[in-house]
Amino acid sequence: MGNVESQMLEYLNARLDAGALAVAAEEILDAVVPREHPELREKPAYRYGLDRLLRRGVINAVDKDGRRYYFIGNVPSLELLQMLELSPRKDPFGR
Repeated sequence: MGNVESQMLEYLNARLDAGALAVAAEEILDAVVPREHPELREKPAYRYGLDRLLRRGVINAVDKDGRRYYFIGNVPSLELLQMLELSPRKDPFGR
């Protein structure tokens, strides 16, 4: 795992520990991309870091209205599904 991915995972864990049910991709990127260098968002480490963590099964995600929300665990909690107004009967993974 690279440095950027580690920072992303650390931020996600901190937000979840603080009580968040999930964290939007934009929020994670805002937290790890240095403010003085917004152009770094386009670098592969930042653009694809969350996708790499997702593919490896380190994190998981649900999609709602074109936004992706990341969480830790195999399935989204009922509270998360309710917060995002997703029915537990629908496939929350957008498949």
